[in-house]
Amino acid sequence: MSFERPTLAEIIRRVQADAESRIGKKVMRWSLASVMTRVISGVSHGLHGYIAFVLRQCFTSTAEGNYLERRASEYGIYRLQASKAVGTVTFTGTGVVPAGTQLQNERGAVYVTTDESKDGAAPLEAADAGASGNSEAGMQLTLVSPVVGVMSSAVAGELTGGADAEGDESLRERLLARQKNPPKAGTKADYVAWARQVPGVTRAWCYPQELGMGHVTVRFMTDGMTSNGIPNETMIRRVTDEIEANMPVTAMLHVVAPIPKPLNLTLDILPETEAIKAKIESAIESVVLAEATPGGSILLTSLDRAISGVGEVTSYRIQSPTDDVAASVGEIFVPGTITWV
Repeated sequence: MSFERPTLAEIIRRVQADAESRIGKKVMRWSLASVMTRVISGVSHGLHGYIAFVLRQCFTSTAEGNYLERRASEYGIYRLQASKAVGTVTFTGTGVVPAGTQLQNERGAVYVTTDESKDGAAPLEAADAGASGNSEAGMQLTLVSPVVGVMSSAVAGELTGGADAEGDESLRERLLARQKNPPKAGTKADYVAWARQVPGVTRAWCYPQELGMGHVTVRFMTDGMTSNGIPNETMIRRVTDEIEANMPVTAMLHVVAPIPKPLNLTLDILPETEAIKAKIESAIESVVLAEATPGGSILLTSLDRAISGVGEVTSYRIQSPTDDVAASVGEIFVPGTITWV
């Protein structure tokens, strides 16, 4: 039989009834016994709360913060720390920009060159770790201190690889997967777990023997870091290095990015307002994020359920697609264009 934590009012009634039974009569509201009843009940209620908190930390599904980290560490799993975005920057001029030169963008975020420039280009990384350092190619940067023979303005290439410190839910998911799938020296679950150990990797899949006996293909996504979550060469290299450090030496590894396949829809909705359109787009993106897998399908019923879940919609019709949609081997659905009719 499960135990339910009593409310403060229930504890007060129990303690007061016990006190009255020992005194032999009903106590007055403002008597010392009544005051002490409430003091003792408050302490008891606080202890009940602490015991309930400690109980939650005993289980992976409910532990949090440092307690979740401690449980994970018993399995050799640790919270992924924030990582820095990396890329390249191009300068204009004939001078050489030394390593350690600082640049900043219009928001004041600082980036640092990690080597001296060659042919007007230098490797670059964000000064601070986190996803905020990621940027599409073309970001304008300005030298914090002037460099002889080089213009103060520069242009950055794509900056990726920056990731925030892992949250509780992601750490919990990895720990639960480890508990359900103990390491077996190279199973599908092992390859997925190794890929998920890289900061920024949000989803991963393993396809043994896709390219023949002894070959292992790993695909993964970096949702929120790169465009449509499709990993770039920097992340592919990081995942490859991490897996190669753990995998059996006899396997032939292939880490590749899924091929994006836009999921385009044609919808007829009422009322057709911009606010409702935005909610529908967000709902469909959530479906794609939750259900899309390389070579997998998106169910029409899932799209239907997502649109119907937007409460302001009074009428709608999905004109296309008219059935479940499937991706080919290596392809993965990403949010596409919605045509409103």
